[in-house]
Amino acid sequence: MLRQGFNRLVGGFQSKNTNRREYHTRTLVLANHWDGSIQQFYHFILGYFMPLSLWLDETKDSQIAVRDCGPMNIWFQAVGPYPDIEVIPPGSALHAVLGDRMKHEILHGMDDPNAFNQRKLRAGAQSIKNRLSVLDSAEESQLEILIVDRATSENFYHGPESETHMSGRERRHVPNISEIADLPSYRSRSEVVDFAQMTPKLQIEKSMQATILVGQHGAGLVHMLWMPRGSHVIEIAPPLPSQVEKIFEKLALTMGHSYSRILQNDVHAPIDINELSRLIDQDL
Repeated sequence: MLRQGFNRLVGGFQSKNTNRREYHTRTLVLANHWDGSIQQFYHFILGYFMPLSLWLDETKDSQIAVRDCGPMNIWFQAVGPYPDIEVIPPGSALHAVLGDRMKHEILHGMDDPNAFNQRKLRAGAQSIKNRLSVLDSAEESQLEILIVDRATSENFYHGPESETHMSGRERRHVPNISEIADLPSYRSRSEVVDFAQMTPKLQIEKSMQATILVGQHGAGLVHMLWMPRGSHVIEIAPPLPSQVEKIFEKLALTMGHSYSRILQNDVHAPIDINELSRLIDQDL
């Protein structure tokens, strides 16, 4: 019994020292985002990744930890070997903060539509481009019309680690959205994309080439951040809660873009292609 007690005492002491050394080698960086889940692209980019990138610009920290954001982790991976980023489970991050077991930094999220600031958003967008080695010359190849199709549904969002339910086509989609790209007048200057199938760097580069972005309410419209100032954003809007209804309109106007909306009867309903064509032609 004495030996077992001694072993537990020594083991606990060694474990505490190991944890202390491990925790103190990194800074855990979290963000107090506005709403939703940072497993969703809008809240991840504006609520977490953009504040993180700006913070790294300021601090030059070389070793950090971040909380696991599910499918959004590809953006941490895209940063490359510097800084050294370790992804830890949300529960471990919470434990480290509440127990004050790890040096940590809480950043202010930038996803509140009532607090958008063009200067800060443009600085954040440029910071992310720099961090992912995206060249400004990528916008020289003009695509004109970028059409976002929410085709991919991630299995992750059906699992126990998901903080939300469903994604992509399962959550909402526009079944006839690709028809606009088949019209003769748009065929050579438009592209239908599924951002979930592209690397973060390619997502940014493709968005930089477009001057018109068409997409259903949701993650894809965040890519207006990379578009040239004065571009046009067309949101396909199903019935939405009032608190989120104007998020992308406010973001577009803040970024210096024009904005139009085409209504959708429900989250999986087709839209009027003629009406969408009319809105596109306003800027061509």
